[in-house]
Amino acid sequence: MNLFNELKYRFQYASPILRLIIVNAVFFLLAIFIKLGAFFMVEPGNPALSFLALPSKWSLFFTKPWTIITYQFSHLGLFHFAFNMLVLYFSGAIFMDFFRKKDAWRVYIWGGVSAALLFMIMSNYVPVFRGVNYTLIGASGSVMAILFAATIYAPNLKVNLFGILPIKLMWIAITYLVMDLISIPESNAGGHIAHIGGAIFGCLFALYRKDKIQIKLFEPVIKQNPTKRKFKVEVNQNTNTTRTKVKNGTIHTQPTQEEIDAILDKISKSGYDRLSKEEKDILFKASQD
Repeated sequence: MNLFNELKYRFQYASPILRLIIVNAVFFLLAIFIKLGAFFMVEPGNPALSFLALPSKWSLFFTKPWTIITYQFSHLGLFHFAFNMLVLYFSGAIFMDFFRKKDAWRVYIWGGVSAALLFMIMSNYVPVFRGVNYTLIGASGSVMAILFAATIYAPNLKVNLFGILPIKLMWIAITYLVMDLISIPESNAGGHIAHIGGAIFGCLFALYRKDKIQIKLFEPVIKQNPTKRKFKVEVNQNTNTTRTKVKNGTIHTQPTQEEIDAILDKISKSGYDRLSKEEKDILFKASQD
């Protein structure tokens, strides 16, 4: 197996969060090589970032509409990249305990889009930002969406900060939010506003998943079309479990929504570590949908 096929294989079987990190790493390395080439050609700056970053003005954005996606995978430097990927890795691991695999990409991309829209609205219509032209770059808005979606689902989940300090997930998320609010008047106002936009989307997505709110805009993005499923679902009334019959005849037992909700409530109150092995297995099966 050559190197390309090896990398393709690793990417194909990686977790959704790891795939996101890999894509970010590829963008980061490409930007470095382009910057290096520009340096040898005696060209100032980094042409890659000017091509990938999201402009604050509507008129400039419409000439580079792809930037509403590409800015989410681009970073200014090593620390910027490393910090975002570190937060994505740890918050993503928690996220995947409660959401489906496809939700990781959905929340990352749409969280980044929400962050970009709030950034541009504030940049164009709030007086203090008018007449200023700047750009938005980095995965922070998307990462905040992942973090806050996980937090809304399990606010009381305890994590070991720095490996030694047990703290509830909600306090970590609140700290991030407060830091962004405090930092808006100090520096990088547009970036901190974008972070808040991502956090708002993450909260709304989690509330939607928990059936706490109904958002019609989410329907075409999140809900699957039942006619495209390749299996038939049957409900066993005696055991209150849902059985999934695959075309080749193999039958897999899937947990009911009531079972999943009960387990998520237990995690929210007591933490993931208090689950039994059976409950963890049920949660894992549900996440494979």
